[in-house]
Amino acid sequence: MNQICYLCGSDKNKTLFVENGIPIVRCLNCTHAFSTYEQEEHYEGYWDDETSYDLDWWDVAHREIYQDFIQKFIRSPKGRILDVGCGLGFFVKTVGATRPGWEAIGYEISEKAVQFAREKNGLKQVFPGIVQDSGLPKESFDIITLWDVIEHIPKPQSLLEYLFSLLKPGGFLFVQTPNFPVQLFKAKLKVAMKGMQEGGHYLEAKDHINDYTEKTLGLLAKQCGFSSVEFSILKPIASVSGISGPKAKLGIFLKKSFYYGTLLLWYLTFKQINLNLTLFALLRKK
Repeated sequence: MNQICYLCGSDKNKTLFVENGIPIVRCLNCTHAFSTYEQEEHYEGYWDDETSYDLDWWDVAHREIYQDFIQKFIRSPKGRILDVGCGLGFFVKTVGATRPGWEAIGYEISEKAVQFAREKNGLKQVFPGIVQDSGLPKESFDIITLWDVIEHIPKPQSLLEYLFSLLKPGGFLFVQTPNFPVQLFKAKLKVAMKGMQEGGHYLEAKDHINDYTEKTLGLLAKQCGFSSVEFSILKPIASVSGISGPKAKLGIFLKKSFYYGTLLLWYLTFKQINLNLTLFALLRKK
């Protein structure tokens, strides 16, 4: 079990939650939260399982959030965008379909996912491997995206520093990751209502190694050379894990209702209170 903070290197921490025997702790020096489970540096995770490819709903479920991102942040007629950890390639596909002036490229460590992206989604610009080994030219991208990637990486500094080097001046790195304070409250509430279930999913302690807040994501960005961090709130993914049928429709309705509520509160508090389940951050390069 790892006890060393991935952001500041301190070994002094406090346990916040225990999931299936794995403590999730908060660093007493910098306040960063992390799982003590020792994950491999290069995480293949979800796309290892071939059964994961039977996902006709994936494109539909993510369509609104991808469109929301594109409308908010891809405004110029031309540019280059890199999606790191692109999975099955649906975001790359959506950018290509809606912004034809943009060159969209994807990198994915899982060869099975890349095969799906190329054969089923027809994406020739999705490549297998670790992006740090890609040989991509420096300062060649306007936007780089990390959708649900950074929480899986134990030591993300080297990745972010490399992506910083790929960005053009004035470009930004977009990071999507769970909003830890809200997720922790949700996990504790779930345990209080139903008790701790063996094998239950609460904070995904084996997969989500680093658990970020707005503050700690800002600290990481500063470590890696970014000049500023801005937060936004995007539409939710239109699916509910493990639920189908009428219950799924109700779950999606509740997710959207919660989204509009958190968005309203965010604006009413001048963007000071973010209760959204997910953090959406723009790390800018001067």
